[in-house]
Amino acid sequence: MTRRATVRLRTATAIETVTVDASVLATDAALVDKARRQAGIAPALFLTGEVVA
Repeated sequence: MTRRATVRLRTATAIETVTVDASVLATDAALVDKARRQAGIAPALFLTGEVVA
């Protein structure tokens, strides 16, 4: 089973909202990391992220 989640990512220069599909067992931290990779944001540029829906 999967769920769709909306994740808000913040960098020093932008705020980006990304939708990801993941397992229902995935933690919020895993969803944020998946969204960061999907958006192509390098770890060095990433500040914070949160699951918003």
